[in-house]
Amino acid sequence: MKKLFLGILPAVAFALSLPVLAQNGPQQGPPPGGPGGPGGPGQVQPPPEVVLKDVLGLTDEQITAFHTLMQARGTAAEALQTQLQAAQKALGDALKAANPDPANIGTLFLRVDSLQKQFRAIDETFKTGFNNLLTAQQKEKVTQIQALEAQLKAAGALHALGAI
Repeated sequence: MKKLFLGILPAVAFALSLPVLAQNGPQQGPPPGGPGGPGGPGQVQPPPEVVLKDVLGLTDEQITAFHTLMQARGTAAEALQTQLQAAQKALGDALKAANPDPANIGTLFLRVDSLQKQFRAIDETFKTGFNNLLTAQQKEKVTQIQALEAQLKAAGALHALGAI
């Protein structure tokens, strides 16, 4: 039973760490559409808040509040990231021990899971704050963009399957 537990635990720990990897921000490498983004090489892409200002019609006050939300999210995530890295290291060390203590491993595993849930809470707070900045018309545009995003994901899946 102990061997089964120790064999499954690393896989579960890895699976739980995936959401955190997704929280670490945008991936490095060329943007969609190749080097330079959709406009091609040499095309400088505007910052996201500039795009949102143009597409959603955000006011300067909304942009300022958006920046405040982003800074708050970054500060909270940075502090949490340090804790998460320490907890993941402790869990890894506990798993590598000559005689792993299942109770300690379980405690550390729950700590990592708790920290990951806190990352999700930070993201939800940011999303709620952003949504609260928007007018009804701007919220409708965001809903339309979300629907388009879902359609683009479906198109990508269809392409991956060779269905289109």
